[in-house]
Amino acid sequence: MYESPSRHRGQHRDPVGAFLDAVWAVGNAVAIALLGVIVHNDFAPARLGAHPTPNSAPDSTYA
Repeated sequence: MYESPSRHRGQHRDPVGAFLDAVWAVGNAVAIALLGVIVHNDFAPARLGAHPTPNSAPDSTYA
């Protein structure tokens, strides 16, 4: 029988291994994308110079 040149005679298809490889690749891509979004949001130019506003007015009872 003719065997495709990309596989060797004793090598069988491994659908579970191929699926796990795909899940691993997609998981790495998602993790890198999420880290990129987090870094982009933390170092955004609008946030670097901005100071957080206080949640309430200063307490002047101790002055």
